[in-house]
Parts: sequence; C-alpha cells; structure tokens
Amino acid sequence: MSNSCQILCLGDIILDTYCEGLVERISPEAPIPILKVENNKKKDLGGSGNVARNITAAGNKCHLISIVGDDDNAKLLRELCKKTKGLTFDFLVDKTRKTTKKQRFVSGNQQILRVDSESKEYISTKIEDNVFKKFLRKLKFVKVVIISDYKKGMLTKSLLAKIIGKCRAMKKIVIIDPKDKDFSIYSNANIITPNQKELFEATEPESNASEYSVERLSKRIIKLYGFDTVITTRSSDGISLVKKNFKTLHLPSQAKEVFDVSGAGDTVVSYIASGIVRDLSIIDSVKQANEAAGIAVGRFGTTTVLREEIENRSNKNSKICQLEELIEEIRRNKYKRIGFTNGCFDLIHQGHVDYLKKSSEKCDFFILALNSDSSVKKIKGLSRPIIGQNERSEILAHYNFIDRILIFNEKTPLNIIKKIRPQFLFKGDDYKISQVVGGKEIKRWGGRVVLIPCIKGKSSSKIIERIKNGT
Repeated sequence: MSNSCQILCLGDIILDTYCEGLVERISPEAPIPILKVENNKKKDLGGSGNVARNITAAGNKCHLISIVGDDDNAKLLRELCKKTKGLTFDFLVDKTRKTTKKQRFVSGNQQILRVDSESKEYISTKIEDNVFKKFLRKLKFVKVVIISDYKKGMLTKSLLAKIIGKCRAMKKIVIIDPKDKDFSIYSNANIITPNQKELFEATEPESNASEYSVERLSKRIIKLYGFDTVITTRSSDGISLVKKNFKTLHLPSQAKEVFDVSGAGDTVVSYIASGIVRDLSIIDSVKQANEAAGIAVGRFGTTTVLREEIENRSNKNSKICQLEELIEEIRRNKYKRIGFTNGCFDLIHQGHVDYLKKSSEKCDFFILALNSDSSVKKIKGLSRPIIGQNERSEILAHYNFIDRILIFNEKTPLNIIKKIRPQFLFKGDDYKISQVVGGKEIKRWGGRVVLIPCIKGKSSSKIIERIKNGT
C-alpha cells in the first residue's frame, strides 16, 4: 500500500460456504427435505472479507484486518484472500476462538438451512492492542477506513473509540457498517450505513417504515452521536442519504429483481468508499453504490460487483463483444460461476425472457452466444431470421440479467464453449442432457449442464405461423 488512494477495512471476517443439491422428497423420519448433495465446493469471503473483495472489484486496493481462530477455516480464508487481486491482509490468531463459518444448504438457489459455527465473545485486551497496532501501521497510507461490524466480538467499544478518534485526528474518512443496536459505540464516525431495520431497532423499533421516518430518525442519530452522514439501505425502496445541512436524497432501487439480499450491504459500503477515494461527491458515490446493490441482489449468495458491470448499465452496447475480448476479461477478472447459453432468439417473446432470467439466476456471470444471421439460416432455413443479428443483440443487451453477448457464425457454439470453459451450460428442458452441445466437454473441467424449465407453447415459429394465418 504505497499511495493514498487505498481503503483500510477492519471487522469480523466470515467463511461463506455453500452445499448445493436437489430436494426430491421428504424424509420419512421427520417432516424435513432430503438434500441430495451435488456440489460442496463453493467457498467465499464473507463479512468484512466480502466488503474487501467488493472494494477490489470496484477497482481499488484494500488492506483487511481481522481475527481468526487457529483452525482449517482460517487457512481457507487466507487462501481466498491471496487469490483476490488487490487485497492484502493481517489476520490475528486467537486460539480461544473459532473462525466464523456460515454453511448454507441450497436446492435450486433456495436456501433450506444455514448452519453457523462461531465465537461471539469479545476479544481480549491483548489482542485488541495488537489490532490497534496493525491499524496504526496502515492508517497513514489510506484515505478511507471501513469498520465492518458483524457483532462477532472483534470490535469492542474501546477499540471502536480508539479507531474512530484516530481517524478523526488524522482527517481520515471512517465509514461504519453497523450491527449493534447501540449506535453510541460508533459515535463521531463520518458515515454510518444501517439498513432500515437496523436504523429502527437503534431508535424506534415500533416506527412505521417511510421516507419521512427514515429522514427523521437519521437526523436524530446525527445529532445524538455526531455522525456527518447517514446512508440507509431500504431493500426494494432503495437508499436514503441524510446529511447535516444538506437536502435529503431518496434514491429508488436499481434492482430489476430481488433474488438474494445476502451481502448487499457489503456491496453498498464498498462502493461508497470507492467513490470517495475516487473523489466523487457523496451523492455520486451513493448513486454508484445503489447501482451496485441493484446488481448484487439479483444474484445468489454473497457476490462481487465489478465496476465494469455498473458502467455497462449505462452503455448497453458494451455487452456485445468479440470472443478474444471476452476470454481476456474472464482471465483478468477470474469470474467463478460462469453460465453460458446459446440460441437464435428471433422474435423475442415471453418464453425467451423467462428462460434467460432463470438461467442468469444460477450463475454470477451470464454469457449468451447469439446465432448470426447466416448461422440462423443454416438451422431455420432461408426465410429466417425475421429480425437481424444487430437488432436482436441490441434488444437483448437491454436485459440486465445478461452480462455479455457474442455473435457467432458456426452452426454450434462448441468452439466458444471450449475456449470460455463455463461452469454451467444452460438449455431448455425440451432437450435431453445427452443432446446438449458441449455437454461432454464441460464435464472435463468440472462443469455441468442445467436444464431450465420452459414455458410451454411459446416459440418464434408459432408466432410466425399465427401471423401468416392472420390469427
């Protein structure tokens, strides 16, 4: 960390793991589902780790300070941190504690159970002193400090007071992502980012949710605890920005569909900090964070949102790319759960949209290979396509659940699949797995074919036939 445009993050780190499978029946022993495990390999940085990796995804370098136990889960967290470009870290080992782990059991992207392993006792004075020493060594190199409190025992009241006091003295911006109901322990922080539930629990638990109540309660805690700014995430209602001597701003949610809110708050605080170090105004930083949150909640599990994805929302045509560009992007950003599908998508209809949305929900980065006009003619005949490839690709680029679009001339996308090496191949359930092009190849690198339920009776051919018959 050699320059000022960096972010320091302190807080409780969590190992997020996912056990994925299918539920096809209920146990005869008790009224509970039986999960047939298919994949137990997905592991991610959670808690303050998710904040840190979103900072790097936003294009900034981050240094993370946290507490772990002396166990295998701590080793996994170190490995994940080392694999995250732009992230450095200090983990202090407390042999009396467990490393916090959340294991989610999932069927069809629906959580059916979560098992937590953790220690929530506050750290000792000795470890607290060591954390503060690590913090002091890094503070001079940073512009923004994020305190990510998951209430797992790292952030004691005295440690928070020392960190916030030092940041204020050195004119560093300190941002709090709170979990404690007592906001007084965060007194004098510059920015605090509760969600609506956290704001109400810390002030008026019985209060009715509204823009007015959020504004009123935010102004109250600004006066009580010396905050400069309160930024409240309000789920499907968006984000509210309340600042001293400043007109309150309420931004509507940018989410097209809320699929999973896990880690959305981490994404927000990361992008606010990123905007500040890039010298954006607080309004523009919050707008950027709102865009990022809109992407994050449309995905399953804790996830990262790349700056490129936010920029793509403003420039839809940048989704349409060449194969070489896409391969380089995948290599550079190391996307973990790449999904792939292909098709003609001529005369786009409800069946197409439903299929593409369902596919995108099962991955983090969704690629659509679109048959070119010449390719469609080889498959459908000389009278097709009805809509040309440029128009088809531009229409599809406006759907937020599609990340990249390739136009290809071959009859099948096998060559593309081999070069991209996605983790998931999607096809409609009117196919058999044995019929899916690339199905054999994808198994070689540990991927799988996923058949997506289709809306029956919906097809471009039937629409064309109805037009011809005048019905």
